[in-house]
Amino acid sequence: MFVPGGSFLGSFPNVVSLSQNMLPFEKKERNRFPKWQSRLRFKLLYFTQKYTFKRSKAVIFLTNYAKEFISKRINLSTMTTIIPHGINLDFTSPPRPQLSISEYTSQNPFKLLYVSIITFYKHQWNVAEAVLKLRTEGYPIELELVGGIKPLCLKKLNDVLKKDTNNIINYKGKIAYDDLGVVYKNADGFIFASSCENMPIILVEAMTAGLPICSSDMGPMQEVLGDSAFYFDPLDVNKIYKAVKEMLDSKNIRMKNANKSYNKSINYTWQSCSDKTFEYLSQIAKQNL
Repeated sequence: MFVPGGSFLGSFPNVVSLSQNMLPFEKKERNRFPKWQSRLRFKLLYFTQKYTFKRSKAVIFLTNYAKEFISKRINLSTMTTIIPHGINLDFTSPPRPQLSISEYTSQNPFKLLYVSIITFYKHQWNVAEAVLKLRTEGYPIELELVGGIKPLCLKKLNDVLKKDTNNIINYKGKIAYDDLGVVYKNADGFIFASSCENMPIILVEAMTAGLPICSSDMGPMQEVLGDSAFYFDPLDVNKIYKAVKEMLDSKNIRMKNANKSYNKSINYTWQSCSDKTFEYLSQIAKQNL
């Protein structure tokens, strides 16, 4: 039995499970949620997934970061492997030639994109603060936020938007998945400020779209991007500001990084994920005949 949801409380003896969620295991991250009901849900998932992983014949992880963190957290001794998810090829767009920041204007600004649900561990409000600071210094930049929003996060975002007198931060809300390819292709750069990920599929989408990337230095982000991004601490507005400023000021590094991350992204295919998953399931099944 293959358990992609990570939780199985039944009695079937031969189980292979898949880990896709870090929030149950990262206490600091789940504690960012102010409602006790949310924290309780993650805590319950911690116990059900811990139980499932420890009694599984094998566990599939999406990144080495997730494997090492969770294995240590729950003292996991069962067989494990790493098989990352794939991405939708509709996002594929080779990197475009990069322009100097002096070639952008307030009428034609550098379009920085952040696609993700607006929630407590994604830190969109910190990114917005950093972009506003850059704009006050004369940088022709605008920020586009795409994704649904948790109600309690609306106030945090609105508190920043009130300072945006030039309307350079555009919250587009949730956009249909089939329309996201166009959103990526219309951007000049991408930013990802999450502090908790198992495998950041949105980040890989941006890599596939050929965009230069500013990224959080937490979780598995550096494992996925390697040396092809401008990194920052997502909890520190000033460090986000410095990373984005460096990206804007560094036309050649932007181009180099976009090419490197694009070339890395071709390894993330659903065909490869499917082939490796069924091959591994077959291997575990044969060992337990």
